[in-house]
Amino acid sequence: MRSRFLRSAFRGFWAWQAAGPARRHVSCGSLPLEELFARGGPLRTFLERQVRSEVQLPVRRPELVAVAKLLNEKEQELQETGHLLHDENEDLRKLAESEITSCQKEIAQLKHQIILLLVPSEETDENDLILEATAGVGGQEATLFTAEIFDMYQQYAAFKRWHFETLEYFPSEIGGLRHASASIGGSEAYKHMKFEGGVHRVQRVPKTEKQGRIHTSTMTVAILPQPTEINLVINPKDLRIDTKRASGAGGQHVNTTDSAVRIVHLPTGRRKRMRRKRSIP
Repeated sequence: MRSRFLRSAFRGFWAWQAAGPARRHVSCGSLPLEELFARGGPLRTFLERQVRSEVQLPVRRPELVAVAKLLNEKEQELQETGHLLHDENEDLRKLAESEITSCQKEIAQLKHQIILLLVPSEETDENDLILEATAGVGGQEATLFTAEIFDMYQQYAAFKRWHFETLEYFPSEIGGLRHASASIGGSEAYKHMKFEGGVHRVQRVPKTEKQGRIHTSTMTVAILPQPTEINLVINPKDLRIDTKRASGAGGQHVNTTDSAVRIVHLPTGRRKRMRRKRSIP
C-alpha cells in the first residue's frame, strides 16, 4: 500500500519538476500532483492516518506530521476565504482574491515539501563526493558545453558554501573542457548532487558554426560518494599464516630462510601471497 502511493508521489513530483520554473508559480500544482492529494486518495488517507495516530515511521515523521497538519489548516483557510468571493463588498472581494492566491502558493509548496519528506534517505546522503565531467558527442561544441556545466557546478558549490577542489582538468584547444574531476565536500553534498549523474544534452547554435545551424551536443556527469573512514578490526585468530622455504642446492641459507609467506583470512577465504627472491650478479 505504502510503496504503491510512494511511487505515485515520485511520479507526480518529477512531473512538477519537469514543468519548469514558469509553471511552478502559476497555479497550486500540476494535474498529477492535484490528483495525488485528492480527498480519499491513498496519499491523503495515509497523511490523515499519521496525523491521528502515533505509529512510528521510517521517514522523518515529526516533520511530515507537522507539514501535513499545516496543509490541512491552509486548505481549510482557503475554503473559508472562497466564500468571501461572493460578498457584496468589492473591497472585501479583492482582498479575498489576494488571500486565495497567496494561500494557493503556500499549499503548493506544502505538497511539494511532503513529497520530499516521503523520499527515503540514504546512508551516503551526508557524504562528500567526487564529480567527473566528460565531453560526449558534438566535437568542440561538446567541450564548450562541458566547460559550462563544470563551471556551473563550481558556482553552485560556492553558493552552498561547499568545499570544491579541482582534481583533474584537461582543456580543449578552443577553451572547452574534455574531462575534469573535482572533490566536493559539505553539508548533505551527495544528497543534493546524486541525481545529477547521467548524460546531459544541449541543442543550440554553437560558436563554431558558420551557417547558423542548430547542433546537438552531449556530456556525461558521474557522481561518486566518497566513503567515510571505517575502523577495521581483524581478529588474529581469523588468519592462517603459512611460510615457505626454497629447496635444492644453494647452501644452508636456502633451506633455513623463509622466502615466501601466504596469509589466508578464514571467514572470507581471501588470500595474499608475497615472495622475495635473491639473485647473485
